[in-house]
Amino acid sequence: MQNKKKKAGNFKRLLVGLFLGANVFTILLMWLIVASTYVSPHTYPTLSLIGLFFPIFVIVDIAFIFFWLIFRFSLIWVPIMGLAAVAGYAMDYCPINTREYASDSAICVVTYNLGGVKEEEDRREVIRFLREKSPDIVCFQEIAGNLINMPEFLQLTDSMGYHRVIGHAKYLLTRFPVCGDTLHIDYPTRHNSSIACWILCQGDSLLLVSNHLESNALTDSDKTEYKSMILEPEQQRVEQGSRLLARKLRDAAYYRGTQTDTLCALIDRNAGKSIIMCGDFNDTPISYTYQRLARRLNCAFRETGRGVGFTYKRSGIYVRIDHIFASDDWKCLKCYVDDGITASDHFPVVAYLQKKHR
Repeated sequence: MQNKKKKAGNFKRLLVGLFLGANVFTILLMWLIVASTYVSPHTYPTLSLIGLFFPIFVIVDIAFIFFWLIFRFSLIWVPIMGLAAVAGYAMDYCPINTREYASDSAICVVTYNLGGVKEEEDRREVIRFLREKSPDIVCFQEIAGNLINMPEFLQLTDSMGYHRVIGHAKYLLTRFPVCGDTLHIDYPTRHNSSIACWILCQGDSLLLVSNHLESNALTDSDKTEYKSMILEPEQQRVEQGSRLLARKLRDAAYYRGTQTDTLCALIDRNAGKSIIMCGDFNDTPISYTYQRLARRLNCAFRETGRGVGFTYKRSGIYVRIDHIFASDDWKCLKCYVDDGITASDHFPVVAYLQKKHR
């Protein structure tokens, strides 16, 4: 009997050791992912891909909290300490804000990628969205001529008093006067771009920057193949599809590293000035792109948003890659992803920003 108890005790200690090792390994990988956001993908593009797995390891670590709560309470501090070390990054990915504010002096800013707008009904839905939200600043990416040349679109934007700033597949609408020429930001790219302009907003000059950073270049067939890999996982298909997907993501990340550095240099040159930077950055909150920009500007969704706020949900791909950033002289009162409009393969991000008193 004593030998049986001893064997049972040894087996239990072995199980606890295995689960503890798995928990520690999970935490180390979670920390490695966070550390990878400090490394430019231009230097190590493959390393940037592990940021996509951050929510998985966070969920596993949270599961360990409940596991130790039930089976070995004295070890509950392990997953809690592991999660506490990356709590700020977890809040970047899935902020939990409870309060929203309202103010008549706030301006409404929208960023919206219209790459998926193809049918006339989709274009009319975009027009209805503009009429309903009546934003003060709109940054469109991947906009097509069949929308901006529609009589209804032109009539609406004229009636709402918008000034237009046009760049390569970029279209800015602002109720505030534009000061000077459009600034085309020069960085290495295959076919993407960023533009900027100075506007006079509430008595102060404001640098408005609209971005569409390097696309992952996933075709419709790539996305269909990815969805098939998830729904019908076959070894050969998964191996081939994973290699293709990883290569495309790695190649795009390589460009975004330099593009991000260029945007950061622009912000640094205009330090102390009012800046709003938004667009489709093609990177999640756990990425070099987002984290470098968030160290200089404030993310509107991080300040007042709730939940993961996916801005792209197609073919089994769920990510938040569209963001609105603002300098310290702006306070975000409210920010959300409007997933009620389905005209494009992206959802618009809507933010209400109020100028702080100096």
